[in-house]
Formats: sequence, C-alpha cells, structure tokens
Amino acid sequence: MKITIATTKPALSESIGEVILKSDEAVFAFNEQELMKALNKSGNDLDFLFVQEDIFRSKYPWEWMSLIKMSVNAKTRIVVLIAETTDSLYKEIIKRLSIDLCISLLPNGLTAKEIADEVSNRLYSHGTKQPGHTDSSGRLITIMAASPKDGATTIAISTSICAAQRMPEKKVLLVDFNLKSPEVRDHLNLQSDKGYQMIQADCGSGTLEQTSLLKVCDQLKNVSNLYILTGIQRREWAEKITIEEISHFLFIAKKTFDLIITDVHTFPDQAATLKCIKEADDRLIVVQPIVTSYQSSWNDWYNSVWQHYGLKESDFHLVVNRDNKNALDGFGIEKAVGAKIVTRVQNVEKGAGIKAINYGQPLYLNSDNDVAGFRENVLQLTAWIAKKAKIELLPLHTDSKSALRGKRKLFKLFG
Repeated sequence: MKITIATTKPALSESIGEVILKSDEAVFAFNEQELMKALNKSGNDLDFLFVQEDIFRSKYPWEWMSLIKMSVNAKTRIVVLIAETTDSLYKEIIKRLSIDLCISLLPNGLTAKEIADEVSNRLYSHGTKQPGHTDSSGRLITIMAASPKDGATTIAISTSICAAQRMPEKKVLLVDFNLKSPEVRDHLNLQSDKGYQMIQADCGSGTLEQTSLLKVCDQLKNVSNLYILTGIQRREWAEKITIEEISHFLFIAKKTFDLIITDVHTFPDQAATLKCIKEADDRLIVVQPIVTSYQSSWNDWYNSVWQHYGLKESDFHLVVNRDNKNALDGFGIEKAVGAKIVTRVQNVEKGAGIKAINYGQPLYLNSDNDVAGFRENVLQLTAWIAKKAKIELLPLHTDSKSALRGKRKLFKLFG
C-alpha cells in the first residue's frame, strides 16, 4: 500500500508512523512543496493520503482541496484534518467541498494518538467491530412527519433523550437524516464542526469505521450515552446521496449503537428516507389532529411509494402531536391513515415549544409544570419502543408507573 502523510507537526508524523505497517510504503511531507513533490511523483499510484490543513498556508480551501483531488487517482482515499485556527466560514466551505470531492474530514481538537488511531482505522480496520460491542444489531426506529412541520424532529429529539436517560448501559444514536431540511442542529443549538458531512466520503466508499462514527457525533451535557449525528448543510446534495451509502452507514451504526433513532424527511424522494423507512424495526408517523396533516399527503405517498416497497399500512404506527385531547379525532386519524396510534403527545401551551427551539434547550428537559404532560407522553412512547426492543427501562424518581409501562391515557368523552 502506498501512503502519503502531510503534516506540519513532527510529533504527529511520529504517532502516525507508529501505526503504519512496515510492509507499506509511506512518504512524509512537512510543507506544501514537499507534498506536491510527493504527489507529482506517485500520486497516480497512491492508495491513501492524509493532509493536515495547515500544510497550505497561502491557498484558499477551494484551491488546495481541488489541487490534491486532481493530483491523485480516483480510488485514492483522502483524509483532511481541519486546522484549529480555521474560522467558521472556511470550515463551512471545507465541509461543503468535502462532499463534492469525496474527501473525509477529521475535526480539530484530537490528540496525536487519536489522529493516529483514525488513520490506522481507515488503513487497516475496515469492517471490524468496536471492542466490547456484541454481535447483536442495534434497533432502528425511523420517525417522519405525515406533512412538513408536524413536529417529527421534536418527537425524535425528546424520545432520544428520554430513552438514553432510562437505559444508561445502552448507546443511543439520534441521526438527522432529514437531508432537505435538517433541523436537529438548530433545535439543540449545536455549534461544533461535527456531523454527517465529516463521514460522508467514508460512507460513500464503504469504509466507515465505528470509532470514526463516534467521533463525529455531538453529545448533550449529563446524557453521556446519547450521541447526535447532525445532518448535512447542503440541501441540494440530498438527492446525490445513494442507497448504498445510507445502507453502509446503517450497517456500521447498528454495530455501534443499541438504539438508533432517525429523523427523516416527509417526502420519500431521497435515499435516506427510503432506506431508513424500509429497514426500520419500527416506523413512527407524526401527525397533528387536523385533516391537512394526514388526510391527503400521507395516503398519496403510501399508495405511490411505500406499498410498492412491500410495506402494509399496519407496518406504520402513529404519534399524534400537539394533541387536543379529543378521542374522536384519534379514531378518525387511525381510519384515514390505516395505522394505530401508539401515543398522543399533548400540546404545550404558553410558547414553551417555541422558546425551546429559539434557545436551543430541548423541550423534554424543561422541568416546568406546563410541560409535565408532554414529558409523560414522551415517556409512554419511549416505553413502547423499549418494550418492542426488549430493553428494560430504569425509572427516574419522577416517572409515573403507567407512563413507564407505555400505557396511553383514555380521554373521557362525557362528564
């Protein structure tokens, strides 16, 4: 295997050199001139290229990224380490270009050993399991809205937090695969450089590693077993992502996590929505108790798409969001959609939902009494998911026993 490592830090080159097999041919470059000399000599035969962004001190991202891509063959795997001094604008440009050019990214802030481990994983560990993880596959829950803005993202975030809190020994992953309208990052006010764009090239080439997936996930304070993979910011790229790419991601995710919750787009015109719905163990459709939410759009998509994938209406379950506590509405929704309601999530008054989004504070973590009913309903949904997954939930001291068992409240119709 022919490898080129370009870094401005001798200590980093030593750490990477220690993980490269002696049988491989490795060349180290410490500035732009040395790198270009190495690429001019053997770029066409190169198998792997690692570049620290600092190597290019006088070029813009669109210049040096295109340059290294054109200097190697089409099968060369390229990994770029983002510099700690790069401003937010250039970071965003690098992330967007990496998708176009199929370049994998490593976030800044990693130690030399962590970077070396990432290089080693990409070179030698394809398809291996993370140490300590069992052979059992994680369970995939896919959540989508019947119509846009029905609140699927809020339900996905809340359910993920609720599940992680009550299954502390399990790893829970929340994925924003709503590629045309990714909102998890905004809902949680996440400002990091992490996200799907960091591993998109690895998924596309079928070389994603479990450790790499873990490193590009964000986490919330005090919920250490919840991992959050935010979506790509280039919405026009949604239709370019392939079924094979999503399939490889799900394969690795299921080996890494015990519970995977994906938030996908309403319209089944992209690979993420199609694959996540088709492969899901449980499919949850979030609706509102108004006919414009479910009457036409859901039936149109089911009849034109989902039934042709071999899915029956009973393969989906409903979550009624922003519920008005009218039981008759529930019967009408079930009849119109052809699926059963598993949870009714009450509407939150006094603008608490809007405040949660604007301030990046998950609604589920709001301890106000006005949100108590919402939290209990989310717990009911989480308990339903856990029961089907055969995962035991460990109750918090504030949990109601009926909600923890996943039981729905029956609203009184009279008196």
